[in-house]
Amino acid sequence: MNNEKFGAPQHELNVVSSLLRDGSAANQLVDWNRPEPQYWLLVEHFKTPWLGDAYEALLSGGLTDIEQRLRAHPNADPATVTADAVMAKLGTLYQRRAAAGDLGAQAALNSSEYWAGVHNAIRQMAQPTWPANPNHVRHDGYVTARAAQHPSTAVNVPFELARGRGYDNDARRRELAVIGGILGKATRAKQFRYRPSSPDSSPYWLQPADFGDPATAEIWDALVTGPDPAIMIPAATDPGLTPEQRTAAMIQHITTRLDYNDYHRSTGDSGAKQRLDANASQAIAAYLKRASAPDFSPNPENAAAYAVSFILEPSIPAAVKDLAGRVRDYGLSDASLFQIGLDLRTNEFALDQLAERLDAAPRTLAGYETPGPPRKPAPGPTEDQPSYTSKVVERRVLLSLMRQPIQLHQGGRTQSLAEQDFTQAEHRYLFKAIKSLAPHVAQDPWLLFNQAHKLARYDGAPPLDPTELNNIGYAARTLRVPPADQGAGHLVTMTVRRTARDASTAVQAAAQETLDPRLLIDRSRTHFKQATTEALRYHEQSVPEPNRYSTQQANVA
Repeated sequence: MNNEKFGAPQHELNVVSSLLRDGSAANQLVDWNRPEPQYWLLVEHFKTPWLGDAYEALLSGGLTDIEQRLRAHPNADPATVTADAVMAKLGTLYQRRAAAGDLGAQAALNSSEYWAGVHNAIRQMAQPTWPANPNHVRHDGYVTARAAQHPSTAVNVPFELARGRGYDNDARRRELAVIGGILGKATRAKQFRYRPSSPDSSPYWLQPADFGDPATAEIWDALVTGPDPAIMIPAATDPGLTPEQRTAAMIQHITTRLDYNDYHRSTGDSGAKQRLDANASQAIAAYLKRASAPDFSPNPENAAAYAVSFILEPSIPAAVKDLAGRVRDYGLSDASLFQIGLDLRTNEFALDQLAERLDAAPRTLAGYETPGPPRKPAPGPTEDQPSYTSKVVERRVLLSLMRQPIQLHQGGRTQSLAEQDFTQAEHRYLFKAIKSLAPHVAQDPWLLFNQAHKLARYDGAPPLDPTELNNIGYAARTLRVPPADQGAGHLVTMTVRRTARDASTAVQAAAQETLDPRLLIDRSRTHFKQATTEALRYHEQSVPEPNRYSTQQANVA
């Protein structure tokens, strides 16, 4: 395959090659259903910079330049003439970028070796022997767009639109009923449209990730939600065709797309190669034809209702559990707390979008919320799970604050401390007492301990241990400890990790219960928001090494 020769994905090379050999192929990349038609394949979808630049050059006048040069030089080598026209357009593009301060563009202009290499590559891609069909540029473009949005860890394997979950033939039949309803009548796709709050979101509330089978997810993407979908091809709604012919055209569009996807996956996915060798797309075409029959489901007009009950709502617990896993990963990652907070906030946004899609769907239980079980605290860590507590550091910080309460008002890490950073009851209520008293009063142990006991009683907490309080008071009078600022950052970090772990555990447990999906989303948002708030409480602080404090044992009574 040529991708090894040029160091670029084959689908990206095929798109540019098809346009070089047949400029009219660009029409396959235009979304004609918009009020102002535009190209649905964007420059940023290309992972290979020089191919993206070539694509931009072609669509910004390069295709017209090629036609003009070919007419002016009818006896010249067409591939060379084509390459010259593209390079001239690239030169203009790079000069404009260099003038705007793009050092990469300036380096390209100054490198004769780079320039010659790109010229040679484009000349070879313009040869009629290039192994790509310009009539199928829409499918190569689709793979390019989806590969950018759903990257894979395997080389040149574009994407996976869904991950399989617990599945059976009955569930597959119901997913096919939704797909078949639209294949039988493309206008039924209007049942799935809504107006998302984000302009970047798909206008369809049912998405490929909602499907339980990666195969049906990919079919739905090729049929409805993906770039250049089957429902938008002219034949899908051509009144001059019979319903059977319209259905056949959409199925052909889908199976061709599946073949292209597997072709590009086959370099790193043995399953894709096996499907190609077995001509699996023809078997899929037969299934789709059967699913499009009026008698496949009780009523094809209920496609949207089927989708809600059998696809969207059952997918939500799995989606929420996946987000919970990300919360745990983000919260325990070795990154700045600010970055962790930003990462966690993306999950809140994902939940908002999920709730918005669910609310837009024609749910039969819309507005119904089952009474939730009593809220229980997240289970404690198991033996093989870190506790993310630092009681030694808690005591050091507390002793320092008892000696100099004014530290709470001097800024820095200490000012960001909160009650939840202290995991031992005596530590927590002494900290609350110090914050509630004036600095000169908080230095008096009698008044301080009395205030701590009061606060515990007001909160309905178990009585504080007088012996432990006396030990802390004695240590505060006799030990020399570093400023509270040195340990405060560590406590905040431990709270972020602990909160992320507990939020993840609570959400995963809730996803196992039989809750109304909307209620599950709302509860999950509450837990995720708490984790985000903790991470952003002192956002400029970097994550310190936990061992920095925990290995230094305090000499306390």
